Amino acid sequence: MTIRSPRSGALLFILLLVAFAVGAYILAEDQGLGGNVWPNYSLDAVQHIEIATLNERFALVKEPAGWVVRLEGAEPDALPVPADPAKIEALLAALAHNHPTQNLGLVPEAELAGYGFTKPAVRILLRPAAAGRPEVLVSFGAETPTGAALYAQSSLARGSVFLLDASVLHQLDKPSEHYFDYHLLDLHTDDAQHLAFTGASGVQWELERTDDAFVFQAPPSLKGTVVPASEVRLFLHNLSAIGADSILSNADRQPAARPSFTLDVLTAKGATPLRLEVFAPGESEQAFGRSSRHPAGFLLEREKAKSLVRLAFDMQWRGVITVDSAHVQSVRIFSAMGNQTLTAEKTATGWEEREHGARLAGLDMTLWRLKELRFEGEPVGRLAYPAVPRLALDLYGKDSKVMSTFVFYTDPRLPSDQCWLKVGSEEIFYPVGNQIVEELQGYLPQRASRPPAN
Repeated sequence: MTIRSPRSGALLFILLLVAFAVGAYILAEDQGLGGNVWPNYSLDAVQHIEIATLNERFALVKEPAGWVVRLEGAEPDALPVPADPAKIEALLAALAHNHPTQNLGLVPEAELAGYGFTKPAVRILLRPAAAGRPEVLVSFGAETPTGAALYAQSSLARGSVFLLDASVLHQLDKPSEHYFDYHLLDLHTDDAQHLAFTGASGVQWELERTDDAFVFQAPPSLKGTVVPASEVRLFLHNLSAIGADSILSNADRQPAARPSFTLDVLTAKGATPLRLEVFAPGESEQAFGRSSRHPAGFLLEREKAKSLVRLAFDMQWRGVITVDSAHVQSVRIFSAMGNQTLTAEKTATGWEEREHGARLAGLDMTLWRLKELRFEGEPVGRLAYPAVPRLALDLYGKDSKVMSTFVFYTDPRLPSDQCWLKVGSEEIFYPVGNQIVEELQGYLPQRASRPPAN
């Protein structure tokens, strides 16, 4: 049995007190280097941000219509460029999460040049949205001799010089273009109520929302035809995914010619349609465009501009298959060219090959993609050589009842990424993408190689 002396107990108590005091000091020091001397703002808490780098000066300003970028020295008629709020939020987060790691204390003004503050790498002035709160100016000077840290100052602790991790600089010295919002339109897909696409020869198509679908208003041959809202949402989603390559701030490049096409979108929230105009690129690799979001214009890569063109045919419902893949219990895949057959059944744990019980991963996704097929051109009522069958797919439901049969045909007259599809007994052949055929072919067993001849 060990008897602890009163002296050792007192020593342990003193050590605990010292450890507590050191921890409290470190915590207080860390808190002092953070919230008391360094800005920590959310996007909603800021109204105006001025940024000066070694190359330019600009401001990020919250206006009634949203955040914009205003360039210092721009022409008097230059329009502000819409800004991306997510990138401004990332800037504020970079400031808040990279507070100083060390306080070097007060430095005489005459010595600040040695820390790089005569010509700072970045200066950021934050003006809070709430009235009465002071502006905060942070400056980032030179790197320390080791290159691991960066000298910085904050107006919340005038005269003091701090050290920050040097890696933060690349998050703060972004050019003004970094904050531009490159979306062509300020559009939420579910807000669209009316769409009109006008080409060089006039209105190509016009759609009006009715409940959960859109109805053709033009051309006359399609008037009254219903288009599912999901199809229109996909079109608008693809539109919103395309960004301009560069944004123009001066309205001195406005072309005199008529646009190659114009898209007008009336939303539930606005009385004036959102407009997008794109002009023929001519010999250039980039097309000029302008929109209600970027009235001064933008430049768009030729292929991007081409992908925005939609004919009335493209806006039709072009689904081919209506079968519900959730009710499929077994499938049969037959390769006419390779004379190979595979039968698979759905089990509680997934799809299995009937003959050997091998698992077939991904078949549910393949059946889903099958249902999503869209025809890429006008269907035909008859096929002739050189179109030949390549692969057949049979779907069976409960009690092995045939749900549907599909036959895919190769045809060298089609684009290389397309094939013909015949559904059931109906004598109509649809041109569809052939990626689904490659997927189905991949489930077939490998053919045994022939032994070499003696």
